[in-house]
Amino acid sequence: MVSFDHKSIRLFEKIILVFLNIFNFFRNKNNLRILVYHHVEKKDFKKLYNQLKSLKKKWNFITPKEFENHLNKKNILKGRNLLVTFDDGFKSNFFVEKNILNRLHIKAIFFVPSDFIKLKSRQKSQKFINDNILDHLKPKDFKKLKNMSVHDLKILLSKGHEIGSHTKTHANLGFMRSVSSLKKEIIESSKTLGKLLQTDIKHFAFSYGNYESMNYKSLKIAFKKYDFIYSCLRGNNFYNYKDSLIKRDTVYLDSSDDLLKIFLSGFIDLKYLFQIKKMNNKITEMRKK
Repeated sequence: MVSFDHKSIRLFEKIILVFLNIFNFFRNKNNLRILVYHHVEKKDFKKLYNQLKSLKKKWNFITPKEFENHLNKKNILKGRNLLVTFDDGFKSNFFVEKNILNRLHIKAIFFVPSDFIKLKSRQKSQKFINDNILDHLKPKDFKKLKNMSVHDLKILLSKGHEIGSHTKTHANLGFMRSVSSLKKEIIESSKTLGKLLQTDIKHFAFSYGNYESMNYKSLKIAFKKYDFIYSCLRGNNFYNYKDSLIKRDTVYLDSSDDLLKIFLSGFIDLKYLFQIKKMNNKITEMRKK
């Protein structure tokens, strides 16, 4: 049996796209999806620009504030909407904003580990990346990698973007049982970013963001501290209520745009429905206590 993951989907992209024409005819037209990117190699800048430019022809790119207002039922969106996010705080994200997002008039949320953005030397930055962030093969430009600085984040804020917490050290919270350790990762990161940037940190994204990286204790602490909690489980957020887990679509720049079309169609959402339901049940149970 073929596993239902993105690697398998790549093998059958063309066939799936044919079925999507039928699937799209019956699906609900109101859609609110969130893209998540990580480090973007310079060789992929052109591809990212073309990808976002192409998406703008069929999707409405919303601002973080518009997303907040939708979830808070202050101003309900209509049609097909996209929000862009970046995880991990890489310096490449700052240049992506300057050279791509700015040209396309797209506002984004940048989720950063608070310990990472405080580092001031490339050596310490690369050690942090190697020890805390990379869980796969090193990118070809690893030696050029570094963190965004506090100054960079202030510039992003001044241009209308939002900064969110991505824990203190990019820890996998699903494997942590100590409440005090979880509070350091979740709450201390907010306090640090808020103090450094002189702004209220309302958004939090679980590092890794898969089902295993979120446990009951971490969800309870996160929802008590932040207004908006993000995963990397795929899905449509249009009908989300405020105190529910936010879903995001990870984008792979080394794959074809057809794969992204499949993800954004909602065709793969079924894989995550049970996990999302279990998470939201945990959150509901937590709210009753």
